[in-house]
Amino acid sequence: MEVQLLQKFPDPWFVESLLKNRVLNHEQLMDITRWYESQELFWNFLVQQGIVPAARLVDYLERVFQIPLVNLDVCPIDAHAIEIVPEEICQKYSVLAFSVEGHYLHVAFANPFDLTVERELRFITGKYIKPYFAFRDQLQQKIGEYYSPDKFINSIVNKAKVRHQIRIAGDDGSLDDAPVVKLVNLIIGDAIEKEASDIHIEPTEHVVVVRFRVDGVLQKILEVPRNSHAALVSRIKIISNLNIAETRKPQDGKAKVYLEDVDIDLRVSVLPTTYGEKIVIRILDRRKALVSFDQLGLRRENLEKLKQCFSYKDGMILVTGPTGSGKTTTLYAALNQIKSVANNILTIEDPIEYMLDGINQVQVNEKAGITFATALRSFLRQDPDVILVGEIRDRETAEIAIQAALTGHLVLSTLHTNNTLATITRLMDMGVESFKVADALRSIIAQRLVRKLCRECKEEGPAEDAQQWHERMERLGLQPRFYHAAGCAACNYTGYKGRIGIYEILILDRELKAALAEERPLPELRELAQAGGFRSLVDEALVLIAEGITDLAEIQRVVNIYEAETRAPRPSVTPPPAAAAVLPENKTEQAPRSGTELPKILLVEDDRVMRMMIRKQIETRKEWQVLEAEDGREALDIVKKQRPDLIVLDLMMPRMDGFEFLKIIRSDLAYSTIPVIILTAMEGSENEIKGFELGADDYLIKPFHPDILLARIERFLKTKF
Repeated sequence: MEVQLLQKFPDPWFVESLLKNRVLNHEQLMDITRWYESQELFWNFLVQQGIVPAARLVDYLERVFQIPLVNLDVCPIDAHAIEIVPEEICQKYSVLAFSVEGHYLHVAFANPFDLTVERELRFITGKYIKPYFAFRDQLQQKIGEYYSPDKFINSIVNKAKVRHQIRIAGDDGSLDDAPVVKLVNLIIGDAIEKEASDIHIEPTEHVVVVRFRVDGVLQKILEVPRNSHAALVSRIKIISNLNIAETRKPQDGKAKVYLEDVDIDLRVSVLPTTYGEKIVIRILDRRKALVSFDQLGLRRENLEKLKQCFSYKDGMILVTGPTGSGKTTTLYAALNQIKSVANNILTIEDPIEYMLDGINQVQVNEKAGITFATALRSFLRQDPDVILVGEIRDRETAEIAIQAALTGHLVLSTLHTNNTLATITRLMDMGVESFKVADALRSIIAQRLVRKLCRECKEEGPAEDAQQWHERMERLGLQPRFYHAAGCAACNYTGYKGRIGIYEILILDRELKAALAEERPLPELRELAQAGGFRSLVDEALVLIAEGITDLAEIQRVVNIYEAETRAPRPSVTPPPAAAAVLPENKTEQAPRSGTELPKILLVEDDRVMRMMIRKQIETRKEWQVLEAEDGREALDIVKKQRPDLIVLDLMMPRMDGFEFLKIIRSDLAYSTIPVIILTAMEGSENEIKGFELGADDYLIKPFHPDILLARIERFLKTKF
């Protein structure tokens, strides 16, 4: 009788094992056979009908049959594995090759006990097959995504939630339904919403990584399959008017997009790399160029100095600093201040970032013979009042610019140096005589951009290595106070929102000009400047720290605060590297115990005793870092700051429950792929279904055996480490 019963199923060995291991009893199986008519594999039927939870079935397969489960949503897919197995084989047998290691091919099977398929795969590929189990629905979805990139792109677009839709200039809308068009619009729209300055699209060996530069720092946002790279690059080339057939040479282009009633320019750079063409898109929002000095956020003293610098009618004013320090914004603010009907203003730029009304702007074009030097010579025959040179790069440009400054024109330009006094040395190194530099220079402005602490969540408290700066802050008339970045929803849990400039402004008076003409050493020039009220970048940075505008960690990232200066000796305590971030005291991240980075697991549980027990169980058996949070809000802070590799999540918690937390992180492109295992004492299929609908990857009901939780965690982590 039992033999006849088992023959009703396409996988009788599996049904028999369920009976022997008491997962199902004979009465339950008899009841199921009354309405089971499909030839679908029995384990798929059990999960789809809600008879056995998916998590319990997975645990059973791994424990009894020693077959590992692979979650293809979080497992990286090797492009080479996709290439060596034909799509028709994958569709016919519901299999997907996802990794190649030497002579072994790792393959996910809907039926890992089908030896016929395994033998056929070995014959086709010439490799040994390492079988894994995956649910048929997920396999079919991934086969479609990786062999048909359009399906994968549609899945990303459908999950994303962008408040505003963009429109590409010159696009008639006929291709708006194309998946790659939707993806490019999504990436650009999301970058504009997050106020990113640049978009990086970088091909790697297995995936294409999308990163945004927000407030000067690159953030990983999204990964797409390698086979989507060509379509992505082609779409961006088309909207930028570039040659889509040229893949071996760098190309530069531009595009324009509309966001509501605002037009935003895009500057596109394409660079061939080892794994394909990398694209960087600079987002140029014209509204950011139409700023005044008052909108730059300067302190009153520096604001007055800056206005004085650009009130001169002749001479040279230089703005210095590294790339991305806001030099162009400062100069455009100066042009907005200076421009009038009575002034003839000419600029030579490479490239022109923003078009300004009432100003004559020229683009460098070396093929056409337009360089900084040749344009400057032509400008002198155009009766200019003000000349802006995008950058002084060589001796010829420097000499012509200084000659223009000496003959009654106001010349504005930029130079890449560390501080104001180093600019003088740089000009002399280019071969310009010291007396000409002394006569022409009116002022030098060195600047940096630092991130501002979020007003909603900044907190005052002690900072590492802060004590050594107390004396200097008191000498500047400041009260030594330090703040740090806590992180909240308002700042996207980074702790920072917006940026502000640090300005070192040197106005050359007669005494300084005379000392410069005599080529006196830099320490003596610095002493003369400080006697006249000059403040260095470090002094200005300490003012921002004391006022709670930024923190010591951010200043260390941007400014070398340990640079030796006259009247500011190096601290006696051996300093950390200048770019090292200062961690708040309550930071929960642990240093790795080995030379390689350990996986990080975020444990979100409001019960302190339960949290402690789970943590001890994990740490005594595995070398994993465990981060703790007692509710959803605290967990969001940790996710944004440290990006764990896996989250173990309780459902019922105060302030923010597990469902709300899961909904938030799954709606953010940057964190949507972190695996989440739900732990809960709430029984009932409706909670389990809701968890999976919101994006959970696994589900365990308390109480559970510790080994089961460890096995689930290891299953997800082994695909990444």
